[in-house]
Amino acid sequence: MINRNYREGEQLDVAGLNKITVLLDRSETELTEVGMNEWRPNLDGPPHKHNDKDQVFYITSGKGKVIVCGKEFDTHPGCAVYVPAGCVHQTITTSEEPFVYLLLNIFNNPDKEGHASFKDHIEKVKMIRKQQAESGETGDDSEGDIKVEKKDVKFFETVLEGKTYEFGSNSTVLLLDRNEANNFELVVVKWSSHNRGAMVAHSEKEQSFFILKGTGEITIGDETEKVVPGNLVFVPRDTPHTTESFDEELVYLCLNSYPVEPEDESFDAMYNRIAPERIKRWESGSSEVGE
Repeated sequence: MINRNYREGEQLDVAGLNKITVLLDRSETELTEVGMNEWRPNLDGPPHKHNDKDQVFYITSGKGKVIVCGKEFDTHPGCAVYVPAGCVHQTITTSEEPFVYLLLNIFNNPDKEGHASFKDHIEKVKMIRKQQAESGETGDDSEGDIKVEKKDVKFFETVLEGKTYEFGSNSTVLLLDRNEANNFELVVVKWSSHNRGAMVAHSEKEQSFFILKGTGEITIGDETEKVVPGNLVFVPRDTPHTTESFDEELVYLCLNSYPVEPEDESFDAMYNRIAPERIKRWESGSSEVGE
C-alpha cells in the first residue's frame, strides 16, 4: 500500500531552481506521478512545456504567479491551476519564501515521456530548464509533436467549491471533468465524521488521494492504514478500497487517471449510472464490492 507523507520521498534538485519531493513515481503507476514542488524565493522559473503530459498545480504555501499559455494567475494556498499538454507555462516566485505546490503529472500514454522514473526525467531535462530560466525563452524541449487534443487552461480559486454529487457516505466536488482534460478528472471528496464507505473497485481508473483535512483510515485490498493531512495514497486499478473518517470531516483531493477509455463520457453520466447502487450498498452495510 502506498501511503506517503509529503515530508517523505526522494528529493530531486532541478539545477538549483526548484526541488521536487517524489510522492508517487511513474514507475509505480500506469499514468500518474505526484510530487511536492518547491521553487526558491524571488525566482522567474523556466518557461517550458510538456507534450506528453497534463499537469495540475495545487498551491500549498508561498506566493507566486503561474503563467499558462499566456494567461497569468496570482496564486494563493488552496487554489489550483490546470496546465494542459502543449501549453508553455512558467512559475514565478514573488516573495522571500519558497513557493510550493503539489504537482500532479498525468501522462498521455504509457511511454511516460520515455523516462523510466521521475529521477531519470529530471536528470535529462534539468540543464535545459536552467538554460530556459536564464534566457527566459522556451527553446527546444525536444518532445516532438503533441499527440492529444489541446485542452483549455483552468484556474480554481478554491478546490472546495463546485458542483457537488452525493454518494451517501460522502460527497464529491467536481473540479475538472474527464471531457475537459486528457485521460483524467479531478475531484475533492468529503467524508463527514465517523463515516465509512461501501467497498468499491474501478476497472478504468487508478486514483491518487492527497489528504487536505481530517484523519481517518483507508483500506486498499487487505491493508488498512491511518491517513492525516499531507499524506498521498495511491489506489491501483481493479483494487477494492474504502475510506473511514474519524472525529472530524475528512477531505482529500482525488485524481482519477484513466489508462482505459471510460465507459461514461462525463462524471455526471457515471454518477447517474452507479450512485443508486452504491448508496444502497452503503445504507445496508453490505461488504459486496461494486463500482
